[in-house]
Amino acid sequence: MMLTKRMNGLRRVLALCFVSACAMLSAFAQDRNVSGVILDETDTGIAGAYVVVKGETRGAMTDDQGRFNISVSPSDVLVASFLGYLDEEVKVGDQTKITIKLVPAANELDGVVKVAYGTQRKASVIGSISTVDMGTLAQSQGNLSTSLAGKLAGVVAIQKTGEPGASADFWIRGVSTFGANSTPLILVDGVERSMDMVDTEDIASLSILKDASATALYGVRGANGIVLITTKRGSESKPQLTVKVETGVTSPVKLPEMASTGEFIDFLNNMYVNSGQAAIFSDFQKEQYLATAMGLEGCDPDLFPSVDWVNETFKNQAMTTKANVGVSGGTKNVRYYVGGSYYLEDGILNTAANDRYDAQMSYQRFNFRTNVDINLTKSTVLGMNVSTQFTVKNSPAAGLDALLTQTMTMTPTAIPLKYTDGTLASIKGTPNPYNLLNERGYSNTSSNVAQSTVSLTQDFSDFVTEGLTARVAFSFDATNNNTLNRSILPKTYRAIGRDAEGNIQYEVIDDYAGYITLSTSHSGTRYINFEGSINYERQFAYAHRVSAMALYSMRSLSHTHPGSYIAAFPYKSMGVAARATYSYKDRYFFEFNMGYNGSENFAPGHRFGFFPAVAVGYMISNEPWWEGVSDVINLLKIKASYGSVGNDQIGGSRRFAYNTTINTGATGAAWGTVPNSSATGYTTVGGITTDEEGNAFVEWEEATKANAGIELGLFNDLTIQADLFRDYRDGIFLMRQSTPSAVGLQKDQYVNIGEMLNRGFDMSAVYDHTFANGFSVSARGNFTFNRNRLIYDDQPTPVEEYLSNVGFAYNQRKGLISCGLFRDQEDIDNWPEQTFGDVQPGDIKYKDINGDGYVDQYDKVAIGYTAIPEINYGFGVSLGYKGFDFSVFFSGVANVTRQIGGSNLYGASSSPQLTGQVFKDVALNHWTVDNPNTNAPYPRLGTTRSNNNVQTSDYWTRDMSFLRLKNAEIGYTFPKKWTKKAGIQALRFYVAGTNLLTFSEFKLWDPELDTATGARYPITRNVSLGLNINF
Repeated sequence: MMLTKRMNGLRRVLALCFVSACAMLSAFAQDRNVSGVILDETDTGIAGAYVVVKGETRGAMTDDQGRFNISVSPSDVLVASFLGYLDEEVKVGDQTKITIKLVPAANELDGVVKVAYGTQRKASVIGSISTVDMGTLAQSQGNLSTSLAGKLAGVVAIQKTGEPGASADFWIRGVSTFGANSTPLILVDGVERSMDMVDTEDIASLSILKDASATALYGVRGANGIVLITTKRGSESKPQLTVKVETGVTSPVKLPEMASTGEFIDFLNNMYVNSGQAAIFSDFQKEQYLATAMGLEGCDPDLFPSVDWVNETFKNQAMTTKANVGVSGGTKNVRYYVGGSYYLEDGILNTAANDRYDAQMSYQRFNFRTNVDINLTKSTVLGMNVSTQFTVKNSPAAGLDALLTQTMTMTPTAIPLKYTDGTLASIKGTPNPYNLLNERGYSNTSSNVAQSTVSLTQDFSDFVTEGLTARVAFSFDATNNNTLNRSILPKTYRAIGRDAEGNIQYEVIDDYAGYITLSTSHSGTRYINFEGSINYERQFAYAHRVSAMALYSMRSLSHTHPGSYIAAFPYKSMGVAARATYSYKDRYFFEFNMGYNGSENFAPGHRFGFFPAVAVGYMISNEPWWEGVSDVINLLKIKASYGSVGNDQIGGSRRFAYNTTINTGATGAAWGTVPNSSATGYTTVGGITTDEEGNAFVEWEEATKANAGIELGLFNDLTIQADLFRDYRDGIFLMRQSTPSAVGLQKDQYVNIGEMLNRGFDMSAVYDHTFANGFSVSARGNFTFNRNRLIYDDQPTPVEEYLSNVGFAYNQRKGLISCGLFRDQEDIDNWPEQTFGDVQPGDIKYKDINGDGYVDQYDKVAIGYTAIPEINYGFGVSLGYKGFDFSVFFSGVANVTRQIGGSNLYGASSSPQLTGQVFKDVALNHWTVDNPNTNAPYPRLGTTRSNNNVQTSDYWTRDMSFLRLKNAEIGYTFPKKWTKKAGIQALRFYVAGTNLLTFSEFKLWDPELDTATGARYPITRNVSLGLNINF
């Protein structure tokens, strides 16, 4: 009995212990701390990665070493995630320390391409699209457009001037129309905006859409290609701070080299002597001028000046500064990116110290941007983008054109910069370049831009069907531009001698008071954009992948300071667009795009246009039978597209060209007179007549585009993409040129009858390889060739067929064919008569094309190329090893010529002693009696300009091809083990250069400048020191 009681008591004790143990185990299982670390592919801890319990909201974020702590139970599954890596799941079980290694998702990220109104998997893209690594566009210049040359296949970019803050002109696949608008559409985050208002450090991706399949969705605006810029957004991570600071020195790439004082005196004396006149400068005068040039004691710089005007106007260097700060991060529900930047570029004008104002060229830009994404629900995302830009540009009030023209033409012996007693120097009718730069005031232009976009994206996958999303977006942009001109007209003099005491005697040239006056101008725009779209993308049975998109858009642009009654009306357009794609096993692809757009620019009944496009593709390398060669040819895709795109910016002299206008002041049809107090005693009342005849059929300019391409990948390292393209334009808006005068129109009518054809090909190649020892090589190259041809321009049929513009490139120059220079009078007598004025030995000899015995305007044929290059290319290489990196990039152009001219080549038309400066090469190498070279690069120059020698001809046509070392950079990234102790994730120091070397046969000035005379602000080279810090 006692034993039984003891056994029962033991059972109760054991049961109680068991229950207690279970309770303790249960409590332990529900509340157990687990520590761990998340590593990247190099076994380095990832800071800011997320670890969450699958199916729950419990989670933790890793510290700067990649470590985390979380409370879990053994049955939990942890999900580790970080931007750019694939999610990794780990079952907890009995582990107390967990190591999770993430695999990069680079293939997935690289496999997404930005396309019209969305993204597509790279494998399925069969339109012609080029993308660029934003790292290759990071540059020390102020504007993004200036760095595009050679970086993207299909882009034609020209930097026409080096002024601080100046943009480059660029086209996609060249010029395809002679209508009003030939430049591409720029979209920043889906809204039409200036690319040069976006800081490069804020850009996540940049894509170029080139063919109809890629651009048809934009219908009204996509005819000339599209640039898509997407700015950075936040990610699920702890705050990440990026700082970039850069300072550098700019200097002119090339300044025109003018004749020195001695060279100019010899040149001018020889010119007068060869013309049968006395030398301008006596030996004594020459000695005095050269004494001033050499700075000899006793020289008289007031009466015998010696001025190198180019080097006095420009200085050797100026400073640039650039700073960027960016912060990104967020949680699963809120993600953000905030960026701010400052850019300053001082000019290289050699301004004098001035207590009243600063006339130096300079450009400043402030940028601020914030992009926020908020998950309102699991399937609803609110996006808010706000950006502002503020720019200030300073320049001399007299204007650069006047300043640089006078700088180039003023002779070194004409006048001093200013007289030694401080008196301002000038010549009657010819401003002193020094005064234009330093004594005429300044101009200050500021621009304020505010941009905002609000979007709402709804994913219907969970409650309608998988892959269905919808998005609405509204944007409002406002621009305000203000220019303040503070101008001065100073009192100037010219020295005419010295009195008996040696004091300078002056004559007054400009008798002004020298007060500062103010004038202002203002402009601005308001731009409203609304878009609503539905997207669907889904894969069925692992073989069929389909996607579709339908969109409605509406836009309105208003001027806040309209200059006319018509300009006060807003510019409006609207339209719908759709896209459908299908792929089978990622081998066979089909895509249909369409835009149906309306524009108020056209007549009723013609305002809407339908622009469809189709594309097909075949990924041969995805066929099962291709596996045997996939190690060698890892990618082979062929593709083709065809479609039409519209252009509503057709130009003409006015808007609403379908309306007829009335001229209320017509001459020859006066209504009579009205008495007034004028000297005549009356005012004539003008007649009323038809002015511009309306065109009831004015409509779209339409581009019909065809494209065929191939993508080839070799050894998983080299990727080549090439495309052939054809762009035919119809309906180009132009003024009738062949309307008979008997029709009786006051003005010729504008009609849609112009035609033009543009053809060519572009290609790109990219090579990337990392060797076993960590040494990496990346090389890239791009090549673009295009040639356009005018098909119809309504010009009357010329006397000679070769005089017509039809069949030649747009803006093809017509000129005479030179046959060297005339040797002597006998040579002139035996040559067909040249009808452009008096001809002497040393003048240009022209070919009689039509054989009628005369050389005249009917002997002008196509000469050279146009000023826009047909060939654009670029190539570069980047190397990396153990923290060191080095990169160079070259860009170049070919098949481009320019007709040069101006008094620096021909000689002055009057007053050569004062404004007859010439290039050094002209002074030394022109034809003279002592140098009777019939192949001299410059003809005879006389005291009177020869009209024969200034004719447009191939004699003055110069090849402007060049190859430029566009970018070079060397940097070092410090090891993480050194920087992490200071809380720095990455620290890089670098030296970068832009426009460092230029190779060209043309030597007078920089061949890229848009000038026939060289009087243009020079392109600059830049050498900078920079520091990148990531926290």
